[in-house]
Amino acid sequence: MKKIKTAMAAAVLAGVALTATPAQAATPTATLEPMHCTSPVWGGEYLCGADFGEPGMAEYAYRDGRRMVFVIGTDHAVWTRSSSASGKKSAWSSLGGYKTGGVGIIASDTGGGQFEIAAKGTDNRLWSRRHAADGSWSAWARIS
Repeated sequence: MKKIKTAMAAAVLAGVALTATPAQAATPTATLEPMHCTSPVWGGEYLCGADFGEPGMAEYAYRDGRRMVFVIGTDHAVWTRSSSASGKKSAWSSLGGYKTGGVGIIASDTGGGQFEIAAKGTDNRLWSRRHAADGSWSAWARIS
């Protein structure tokens, strides 16, 4: 993975806009930004290293071969993309939020589609969203 260091951070509101790749930073600030990574498998540019972890993404594997990946985009929102069992990938979509740490799978039913993701928010607390077997998502909720 190609890693690029920059010296500016992004400040973008946590909207739920859909785009083709994780959103790019729009407003520079005086805070140092973590590295940017790209995935040769999933594409897109996202935050990694430092508080965002290495490699900076989390994956959920369904029993039928489908996969779903989660990253923190350069706009600090959580972004996700999925693939079918045959490998066909969806577009990136934002799950919103403004996260200051990496995203991870924190609870799972071991492949049936019910799982929970979490990431650190600007208040230094963990925030999570639950994914139901029918594909729906809960709202962000503080868990710590």
